[in-house]
Amino acid sequence: SEQRQYIDAIKTSGGNLLVIINDILDFSKAQSGKFSFEQIELSLSQLVSTLTELMLPKSMEKNIRLSTKIDKDVPDSLIGDPTRLNQVLLNLVGNAIKFTERGEVKIRVELLSETKDEVDIKFSVIDTGIGIEEKKLDTVFEEFTQERNETTRKYGGTGLGLTIARQLVEMQGGTIEVKSKVGEGSVFTFNLKFKKNMNKDLGVKGKPIELPAVQQENVNVLLVEDNLLNQILAKKVLTDWKWNVELAENGVIALEKLKKQDFDVILMDIQLPEMDGYEATRQIRNAFKAPKSITPIIAMTAHALSGESDRCRKAGMDDYISKPFDPKILYSKVIANLKKNNSLEKH
Repeated sequence: SEQRQYIDAIKTSGGNLLVIINDILDFSKAQSGKFSFEQIELSLSQLVSTLTELMLPKSMEKNIRLSTKIDKDVPDSLIGDPTRLNQVLLNLVGNAIKFTERGEVKIRVELLSETKDEVDIKFSVIDTGIGIEEKKLDTVFEEFTQERNETTRKYGGTGLGLTIARQLVEMQGGTIEVKSKVGEGSVFTFNLKFKKNMNKDLGVKGKPIELPAVQQENVNVLLVEDNLLNQILAKKVLTDWKWNVELAENGVIALEKLKKQDFDVILMDIQLPEMDGYEATRQIRNAFKAPKSITPIIAMTAHALSGESDRCRKAGMDDYISKPFDPKILYSKVIANLKKNNSLEKH
């Protein structure tokens, strides 16, 4: 429907804007050496698929084909930092689309090497764009650098994307390089090492944990969110799963709702009026008695900064997801926390 298209467009635009803001903030943090990386579960196929969906509208606007290929021998379920991997790929794919007028952009994922516990994976972003002069290749990853002044005027951009991609790759022990010919296109490649995911209880290949359908329905959710659009999007996703949603616009209202009834899980925004998500979580953990005090709390925040997850956990939250969220990831996180808290036994 037309309304659905508007919501999708707003979601995509918001996601793109968030990436730009985080790029600038992360560049500053990298320059000061204040960077940390998470080691959490990720599904490679899911990450690439979500990224492709996000970038597809941009490629379609320019009538450019966007394709992906993940070699069959690449393990899907890994341990690493999905946010940072996504950030590198977004920067490279976005850059490729921006500088390609016709043809295609390809994302290729290959296995370089494998041990019992670890894999080394090669990512390639291949385009048929304007290309880069050979004498410029050595400076392409430097900050605020674009290939020509006329390029800057025509295509725009801050010039930070490739710099941040290089920083994120190298700070994780990987390497990144570019090969290019003017008028033919460019190939950006980088490699990163990941640990294999040995925890089979939390789902395989990025799929939600398979539980009997009756246990997955009628989950009681307290959604603490003050933004109207975010409320609509989140509530639509949750009710589609046949979950019961109670809305609270800030931390104070959330505490009042929790006094009146029990919830299976609380989805907590961080930036809230009157009482933020951190303080609301601390009060739930300290001022309530079980089972209310041990209700799983998942942070939902647009602050995709390094160290944010640590701050959430120190406040007493059980998990963390960045906005705009992927419904599949949210689903998996909620189910995993309900299972850990034995809340599924009640359904």
